[in-house]
Amino acid sequence: MIRAIALTSAVGAAAAFAPTAPSLALAPSALCPSAAMCRPPSSRPALRPALGLRMSEETPESATLIADNAEKKEKRERALKLAEQARAALAEAEKAEQESAKYKGSAVRVSMGSELKAKSALSRMAEVTYSAWLKSFTGSPVQSILGDTEGLNTEAQKRERVKEAFERMDVDSSGGIDKAELSAALDAMGIDASAATVDGLFGEADVNGDKVIDFEEFYSVMTGLMVREEASSLEREMEAKAAAAAAANAPVVLEFDDVKASLEGVELVGAEEGVTASALEGLKGEQKLQRWDTYDFKIRDYSVERLTALTGIEKPDEQLGISVQGLVLKRVQATQFAGLSALICVFTAGLFPEPVQSVVRTYSYVAFMFNLIVPIFAMRIDGAIVDYELSQQADAADRWAYRQAGRFLATYLCGVPLAEVDYSQAGKPLLVPASKPSGNIDLAKARSGTNGTQNAFEAALAYGLTPKEVQKQAVIQTAGLMAESQKFGDATLGYQFLEELDRQIMLSQSFVDPLAKTFLARFGFVESTTMVRANKAILDELAEAVLEGKGAADLVAMVESHRKA
Repeated sequence: MIRAIALTSAVGAAAAFAPTAPSLALAPSALCPSAAMCRPPSSRPALRPALGLRMSEETPESATLIADNAEKKEKRERALKLAEQARAALAEAEKAEQESAKYKGSAVRVSMGSELKAKSALSRMAEVTYSAWLKSFTGSPVQSILGDTEGLNTEAQKRERVKEAFERMDVDSSGGIDKAELSAALDAMGIDASAATVDGLFGEADVNGDKVIDFEEFYSVMTGLMVREEASSLEREMEAKAAAAAAANAPVVLEFDDVKASLEGVELVGAEEGVTASALEGLKGEQKLQRWDTYDFKIRDYSVERLTALTGIEKPDEQLGISVQGLVLKRVQATQFAGLSALICVFTAGLFPEPVQSVVRTYSYVAFMFNLIVPIFAMRIDGAIVDYELSQQADAADRWAYRQAGRFLATYLCGVPLAEVDYSQAGKPLLVPASKPSGNIDLAKARSGTNGTQNAFEAALAYGLTPKEVQKQAVIQTAGLMAESQKFGDATLGYQFLEELDRQIMLSQSFVDPLAKTFLARFGFVESTTMVRANKAILDELAEAVLEGKGAADLVAMVESHRKA
């Protein structure tokens, strides 16, 4: 923790005063441990003689140039001083870290990301401040001067290594390296030792301008360059670790034939309670399946505004076919009219003379029987009506296939098995999901399991759908509509899927009020839209497979082996 704070301070300090004109190559400064080791700024050579300007020849342009250079040099020296302070803080943090490790009994290391961030900032500073040193050496100046520094983990070790190099270059042991000694050292290392090169190195290292590089100045140069190399090494290490982690976490690429072979003997449709889910979970544990029961329900906004913004659907009743329309609507209206008119006729028939009275009574009996019988056969009647209406639509078969494909995909990703697969009706294949991951609820079995003391309602409370399973049904029953809507711009027969969702909600363990049902429907539409958009390509393939009458094993293998574009 201490080191992390120090690193954060280092980054902030280095970035706040980073040089803005690296091409000026102004001389750096170093943090001096005592006043005796550094001359005060007033003792440095005057700027005008250094620039070759005379007092008597001063012009407005030259005065501006002098002022600009002085300001830039001052900013640069302040930035270098802060960088040196940051380096010192990093060293102190390392020391504190080592001390705390004695009590904790283990090494403590700041996160690599934080360390890289701090060292990268100091590295960029070094690249600007010591650009001549980096350009003059064909390889690494640190390797050329200090040798291998990989084992230097503490500040004391680094300082000792730098001191050894400094003493080798300080041939006359004067405590400073002059230009001649630097030139000889460069020549010995096979580096260009021309006057221009030596002058460039001196310009960056000789902070106090006394014509020699003392140990602290030399140490500042070397540590700055070492931090740069450490940052590069740390970056390579992080990249290697990231690549290794990505390779380790990369999903196994499943092949269609391999998946289908692994499904042999697995009851994928209408199996007894828990059989399908248990088998598929086992295959998933063996990495023969990957996507079964993997859909993650996120915390999202399920408001009407969110639904409209996400789906672009402003009138769901019309655009998703939620409200009953067409001939089915007329059947409902006719049934309601017959019941109401029969009731009126019964009470008013006596007001009419014969033979009108007999006609009214006869009508009331016929209307009453119509109102009673038609609802009993409503599902078959509506089915025939839907078949007729679908036969009038050119893309009816494709729409139906997308509805079934979307519902199947949601069923599989939510970890719910299929209760039925029916391809017997041409153009109307059915892929019917079960109610629970364990399969459909058998209320008779539930009652018999408690000595027959429970009624159907009590059995549903005990064995019904959990809140999570009700949410899954909301996604499953709306996914087909959203798949159709995303493909064709709108959806049809939405009321049938919402009626099925309502039937599933009735199997919930707890009572679901009308307001909660509305929320569940919005929840389903938002989640299924997200799912459909993430699986557009596979839905196209699934819809085609449904039209071709492919079995459940083929559909599962397609989902598992599909590669996202």
